[in-house]
Amino acid sequence: MSSEEKQDNNKQGFAELSFANNKAFYFSSFALFGLWLVFCWQGLTTVVEIWYGNEIFNHGFFIVPGAFYLIYLKRFELLSKPIQTSPLALIVIIPALLLYVIGVAGDIQLFLHAATFTLLPALIWIIIGTQAAKTILFPLIFMLFSIPVGEQLIPYLQEIAADGSVALLRLTGVPLFRSGLYIEIPQGRFLVAEACSGVSFFIASFVIGSLYAYLNLVSVKRRTAFVIISLIFPILANIVRVYGIILIAYWTDMEHAAGADHLIYGWFFFAFVIVCLLGIGELLRDASVNKRSNDTKRLFEITTKKFTIAIVLVLFGCFYAWIEQLEPDIEKGDVRLLSSRLSSTKCSLPSFDLKPKFENPYKFVESSIEFKNQCVTFYEASFSGPESEMVNSLNRPFNEQYWSIVGTEVYETISGTTGHDFYIYRLSSPSGEIVYYTFWYEYFDRRFNSPISAKLYEISRRLTGNLGSESMVVVTSTDVSGIEALLVKLKLINKS
Repeated sequence: MSSEEKQDNNKQGFAELSFANNKAFYFSSFALFGLWLVFCWQGLTTVVEIWYGNEIFNHGFFIVPGAFYLIYLKRFELLSKPIQTSPLALIVIIPALLLYVIGVAGDIQLFLHAATFTLLPALIWIIIGTQAAKTILFPLIFMLFSIPVGEQLIPYLQEIAADGSVALLRLTGVPLFRSGLYIEIPQGRFLVAEACSGVSFFIASFVIGSLYAYLNLVSVKRRTAFVIISLIFPILANIVRVYGIILIAYWTDMEHAAGADHLIYGWFFFAFVIVCLLGIGELLRDASVNKRSNDTKRLFEITTKKFTIAIVLVLFGCFYAWIEQLEPDIEKGDVRLLSSRLSSTKCSLPSFDLKPKFENPYKFVESSIEFKNQCVTFYEASFSGPESEMVNSLNRPFNEQYWSIVGTEVYETISGTTGHDFYIYRLSSPSGEIVYYTFWYEYFDRRFNSPISAKLYEISRRLTGNLGSESMVVVTSTDVSGIEALLVKLKLINKS
């Protein structure tokens, strides 16, 4: 096609895409995306706070703009397909709307964010149709990287980093002693903390690897292989990073690889990992088949089914009204906590401090009582209000920077109580202190030792408007028998 023919084709295309010729399409698009902004406002505001406040997810600001740029790169191929409203997208939109309502009812931000960034590509799909959506399938899926998820992998990545680095240190003859996530060498002690888990490397590598595979690789096998490499490579690299930090400290008698050196080394190593990952991509790249042509014939065919758009608008309106009818949490006043309901002699607080972390509790009480000749300590937090969530990953039963789980006792629960085995955990500190603890959730008169069961019950009560007292209880003692006796008294476990 000559340059003059291309220009004539573009002029004709712009005329056919004008607002005057496609008022229904543009009005429908503006209405749906405006409604998306209003409906998902809570999800958008909370996700922006996470993007800004958590360095792991800073990349979230660039995902949606990047996805639209990828769509722009495919504009010629996109316009070669008929743009036709597709009701098939409702199979994604309806579950996403329901997920959003559940997220609001249970104050589950993951559900809010997942629904928000599932609805956006689904709305694009319903507007442009299935054939056109297939053309930009990756950019639509790429929007899901906006969801701030991945922190749940931190404990597993910490364990992998600790196991791998210890294996390498022993292989190179470095004397060490490991206790949980603590690695002690003659020169000092190291903790494989959350910042050392490499979760930032992992997520960034996955995003960059997926994007690189889409832009530079054509073969499905090569794309799949490169994405898998982008998942495995940062894990292995982080093991080498932790190993290198400890090894440098061992060689230099802690003069280097600690404090600021630790952070600088980490960032330089991260840059090196990304460069190596892109280098692997270049080895897999086949430039001869990676040329994109802009000579695709453009149809400029746009059809908008008003009935389908009306159904989507009605669905958004109905689900929005449902959200508005969900009653907010009420102030519960003075909650009678468990320790105040047990008739036992009080004892002094223990010398150790478990330091559980509760995010925005309505009320927090720490107390110790003598139970079966053992001093048992209670950490109890009650929750109320939209900013106070009982089942929350930020609520930690102990300080993970100081304590490590070294053992677990499993007990059979009494039928009809919680439905899950009950666990008493054995903790150890770097100084050798041993503490036992367990925890559960109380909602109304029911107790749950499973966060999933507690959250599902909480959501069901909120969706039906039945609210009530909720609290999280952490119980600790230096002797496991005291906790066992308490759980038997509360009819939480069977103990012969």
